[in-house]
Amino acid sequence: MEGALTVRQISSSTYKDRNEEYKRQFTHLPDTEKLIADYACALQRDILLQGRLYLSENWLCFYSNIFRWETTICIALKNITFMTKEKTARLIPNAIQIVTEGEKFFFTSFGARDRSYLSIFRLWQNVLLDKSLTRQEFWQLLQQNYGNELGLNAEEMENLSLSIEDNVQPRSPGRSSLDDCGEKDEKISKSISFTRESVHRVSEAESIDGNPPKGGLGKEEPQSEKQIKKSPLLTSEKRLSRVPSKSLDLNKNEYLSLDKSSSTSDSVDEENIPEKDLHGRLYIDRVFHISAERMFELLFTSSRFMQRFANSRNIIDVVSTPWKVEPGGDQLRTMTYTIVLNNPLTGKCTAATEKQTLNKESQEARFYLVDSEVLTHDVPYHDYFYTLNRYQIIRSSKQKCRLRVSTDLKYRKQPWAIIKSLIEKNSWSSLEDYFKQLESDLLMEESMLNQPIEDTGKLSGLRRRRRTFNRTAETVPKLSSQRSSGDVGLDARGDVSGRKKKEMESCNIALIVVMSIFLLLLVLLNVMLFLKLSKIEYAAQSFYRLHLQEEKSLHLASDMVSRAENIQKKNDQARRLKGVLRDSIVMLEQLKSSLIMLQRTFDLLNKNKTGMTVKS
Repeated sequence: MEGALTVRQISSSTYKDRNEEYKRQFTHLPDTEKLIADYACALQRDILLQGRLYLSENWLCFYSNIFRWETTICIALKNITFMTKEKTARLIPNAIQIVTEGEKFFFTSFGARDRSYLSIFRLWQNVLLDKSLTRQEFWQLLQQNYGNELGLNAEEMENLSLSIEDNVQPRSPGRSSLDDCGEKDEKISKSISFTRESVHRVSEAESIDGNPPKGGLGKEEPQSEKQIKKSPLLTSEKRLSRVPSKSLDLNKNEYLSLDKSSSTSDSVDEENIPEKDLHGRLYIDRVFHISAERMFELLFTSSRFMQRFANSRNIIDVVSTPWKVEPGGDQLRTMTYTIVLNNPLTGKCTAATEKQTLNKESQEARFYLVDSEVLTHDVPYHDYFYTLNRYQIIRSSKQKCRLRVSTDLKYRKQPWAIIKSLIEKNSWSSLEDYFKQLESDLLMEESMLNQPIEDTGKLSGLRRRRRTFNRTAETVPKLSSQRSSGDVGLDARGDVSGRKKKEMESCNIALIVVMSIFLLLLVLLNVMLFLKLSKIEYAAQSFYRLHLQEEKSLHLASDMVSRAENIQKKNDQARRLKGVLRDSIVMLEQLKSSLIMLQRTFDLLNKNKTGMTVKS
């Protein structure tokens, strides 16, 4: 399980505000529906309708309000037939498609598409299996989506808890006392590794474990029983029967394995089992003081060891399917999870899919060969390669086994040389760190498992009682002893984890101090730059003022000169105008005198004409 993580989209409002908003917008839903998560997204239709997607235990609702154009969609989770991750414009991986019997809904613009998809998928599977969320699962989902600050007071928290308890379906009375002590989830997941029970039993186990089964419904039980009878490696068992047959539960066989028949050899010659390592690198080759059956249980079931290991590796949202028998005889198990990444170049998180194949050559409690194919979906060039890990668990003796882990990088298409070197460098370094931590954690688990639990007399008495009586009354003392040893181991693990936490806290404090000093230096440099910039600005302003003053003085001098020139020009023009006027007056007087003379000549002519006419 190595890959990168992802960061959950967190709403800026508190859970109380979002829940009230949810109740106000979807009034037709039952009052028992409690908001679990909400996501900002958009519905793709003729245009993108930006809005919010609300997820409750039984409903998936969408609300959009764009310029008072409201769009409301309510989808019952039980009506969903198919859901897939999609890409917007075939490029951007931020969309989810929900398919019902009559419609398709394409939601896009998710901030954290993979986390949103996993939450919706989990609740959809719960509805299909008629399961209700437990109180612990409900609060865990709320903390993942809204953090610890929900905005609720003590009374509201109590009312919410009571309403959740009322909605939880009660357990069936036919269950054994192991259910009440909280151990049956682990036991069922362990026994699934070698047998397939009916879907009814798996659904009961999943109601506690929270992992959705991926099998048929109702009519699967007879086929699974036939498959188990055909396989020479497996033995069938019915949990509800009172027959004192040997259980396939690894915890229940922990003490029974000490008292096997004499026909079973105490050791297995490792040389008779050929080594089938991959061509890549061998990371683990060590003999552990753990039985082969127990080692398989630790690594390939939903054990507490793998849960703690996943938490230490920042692996979250782990969802695993039960082991299924394939037609060729192999058994297949699929896991999906999200890995938080610290590399800024690869993003904050990535989703990963791991397919584990138990080879048909495996022999129960003697030899296990498991191939694990890991694909990371959100890292750069993820479509070029995948990782193949091979686990070989070889029984050395009753309480010893050899674990060999080899790994190799497989390419779907050949990348460029530079890209290939980058992929190999990052992949090999992360795989080496992963398997080193796995080996160290297995050594710690080995030390915890080998601590003395009871004396041999008590163990032999316990074995005799197991042979002669039914298991219902005898499992309680054994579980108490196992619980006590588990508590001791958890205490030791708690000390180690406490040391690691202290070391991490000291490293974080040192990093914070270095970053604060660096920020202080940056602040000082910014202050100095600000002062220099202010001085430069002051100098520029003073220079600008001097320049303006010089320009004003030049303008005044030019104005005075231009004014004097204008006055002189006006005076010259006035003189010229006076001369013109004098000349015109003289010319007018001459014209006047000439006109008078002309008039006199005309008068004389008239007199002469009149005198001539009289004489004639």
